[in-house]
Amino acid sequence: MDSFKVELEGPAPWGFRLQGGKDFNVPLSISRLTPGGKAAQAGVAVGDWVLSIDGENAGGLTHIEAQNKIRACGEHLSLGLSRVQPAQSKPRKVQTPDKQPLRPLVPDASKQRLMEDTEDWRPRPGTGQSRSFRILAHLTGTEFMQDPDEEHLKKSREKYVLELQSPRYTRLRDWHHQRSAHVLNVQS
Repeated sequence: MDSFKVELEGPAPWGFRLQGGKDFNVPLSISRLTPGGKAAQAGVAVGDWVLSIDGENAGGLTHIEAQNKIRACGEHLSLGLSRVQPAQSKPRKVQTPDKQPLRPLVPDASKQRLMEDTEDWRPRPGTGQSRSFRILAHLTGTEFMQDPDEEHLKKSREKYVLELQSPRYTRLRDWHHQRSAHVLNVQS
């Protein structure tokens, strides 16, 4: 396992995405790189483990703590990284001496699915909703609820405009303005 240090000059964005953390019982690692980004240009590779952030051991950090530590770095980000294999080589199947395959880093399938589901929170084109929002709608059973139709919205707007033009509204508005002016000593 090769350990190395990377120094990135800011400001953010740094050009990488983290996954894992103490709260997932998975080491922090690089899950995605922006092509041509600062991290990619500095030699960071997908799969690199994050050993330290700005000189602080990252082994005990939760995912959000690691993100906040990176955000707080400002103009200079120092990462201690570890790489199991060279960045450009194909992944190899590693076996233990008794020919048993190594266990995956993620202890169970549910945590792996959670990490995959939360990987991208940005809205998708055409839906207007983030993936997390759609998952939440599915969990609460509201994914098939529709927005009010255009006709209903149009009627609501028309009713509101009519209310603003009504004599009752006008009297209430004038009373309020007069009362406010009196309280503020603008009018006697």
